[in-house]
Amino acid sequence: MGQKIHPTGFRLPVTRNWSSRWYAGNRQFAGMLAATYPLDTLLANQVPWWFTEKYKVEIVDDNDIRYAAKTNIEGNSNLRHVIPFDPPGGGLLLRVTSYRSPDNTLQRLLVVAIFLLAAGVFWSLWLVRDLMKKRSHAEEALRAEHAFRAAMEDSLTVGMRARDLVGRVIYVNPAFCRMTGFSAEELVGRNPPMPYWAPEQLEETYAMHQTVLAGEAPKDGFEITFMRKNGERFQALIYEAKLIDGNGNHTGWMASVLDITERKRAEELARQQQEQLQFTSRLVTMGEMASTLAHELNQPLAAIASYNTGCLNLLDSGQATPQDLHPALEKIGLQAQRAGKIIRRVHEFVRKSEPKRAPCAVGEVIEDCLGFVEAEARKRHVRIDCDLPALPPVPADRLMLEQVLLNLIRNGMEAMAATPESERELRIAVEVGDGELLVSVSDQGSGIAPEIRDKLFIAFFTTKPEGMGIGLSICRSIIEFHRGRLWAEDNHHSRTGSGTIFRFTLPLEAT
Repeated sequence: MGQKIHPTGFRLPVTRNWSSRWYAGNRQFAGMLAATYPLDTLLANQVPWWFTEKYKVEIVDDNDIRYAAKTNIEGNSNLRHVIPFDPPGGGLLLRVTSYRSPDNTLQRLLVVAIFLLAAGVFWSLWLVRDLMKKRSHAEEALRAEHAFRAAMEDSLTVGMRARDLVGRVIYVNPAFCRMTGFSAEELVGRNPPMPYWAPEQLEETYAMHQTVLAGEAPKDGFEITFMRKNGERFQALIYEAKLIDGNGNHTGWMASVLDITERKRAEELARQQQEQLQFTSRLVTMGEMASTLAHELNQPLAAIASYNTGCLNLLDSGQATPQDLHPALEKIGLQAQRAGKIIRRVHEFVRKSEPKRAPCAVGEVIEDCLGFVEAEARKRHVRIDCDLPALPPVPADRLMLEQVLLNLIRNGMEAMAATPESERELRIAVEVGDGELLVSVSDQGSGIAPEIRDKLFIAFFTTKPEGMGIGLSICRSIIEFHRGRLWAEDNHHSRTGSGTIFRFTLPLEAT
């Protein structure tokens, strides 16, 4: 390659053919060209930096004298490679020595840390990707749930209202807004008194509000009067329940509100119709008993007339003394009282009145009913056996109970029309049970056919040719009004082998 002429340079021969007008003959050797190039600069420019991180590059001669070198690592190593410059054996040598790092623990730890960090970042990205998918699914489900909830709330006819622990409104649904006429913006955040509270019942409403906040609201709901935005009043049925958050903490109260104005009107109309039907039933009963009652009244009136004629005859004879007239006048008074009592019973029975529950002696009611049917029982040859022990009073409407007992007693007597006269016995019994009275009316009649047993208490169903079919239906309504039960069963203790027992219960305390 070259010949060393200086520690830092080369001398190069020129062996090229020269053809120039300055030279003659195209001779092979034209002369010698000498150039000097620093070896350090050669290595610095020609050997890249990254190569010297792992290798030491040197230019030496055959005597191992170093003329130039480039390296970032010092040390000894047996891993070498030598490349001679031209001509071999007479010039310079390029020697490359490989080195191992004396201690690369830190580098290894750094590499491992970088690897672990990269793995952690990758894993984190994977988890973030998974979480993003889950979040996306959750958001989609939340949107769907929100849409479903909104659709459900819009379709509800039941008003929903939520309040916090101090009574501040925190939520109302569209149904509640339609019910009251106020918007959600007008109600949410409001503290009592609320704009839908009726002014005339403000104290009552506030007292119930405090009862709800104390956790003492009736479990079966309560009724209250609310006011719409236009001033119209309406009846509301409210059910309150605790509002619990996701951690199980009590955060307020949730109420469902029902507008029962129309229902109350319907109930009032039904009640009036029921009262009218009861009144009609009493009139029918009195009509059926008219002939018997006329006969019953005729007896005291005839006696009064007879005693009166006797008194007049004694006075006309001029021989009458006060002692003679006194017994006749007493009998006249007794017969007049009897007639007046009958008339008063009839008047009370047929008069129209509002139901009134008051402490009532059932024994006295039964005795009054027996006074009504005494004449009819004699006419039908029916013996009435009544077992009345000492009974506590019950909260009931006396007139209604008389109507029930009269219907059951007269039905029992009519059922024994085909029974032999010697077996026509009607028994009335009263027992004191667990918190209630049990009244029984038993007959010795033909009994009730199985095919009509389920129809007994249906309005306008009757087996009588001239019956209206409302008696037993009215009786059941009256007993249910008193929170009792009315039913019929076979009389297994009848001497005739048939018969029916009508039983009804009355609670001993008002419910």
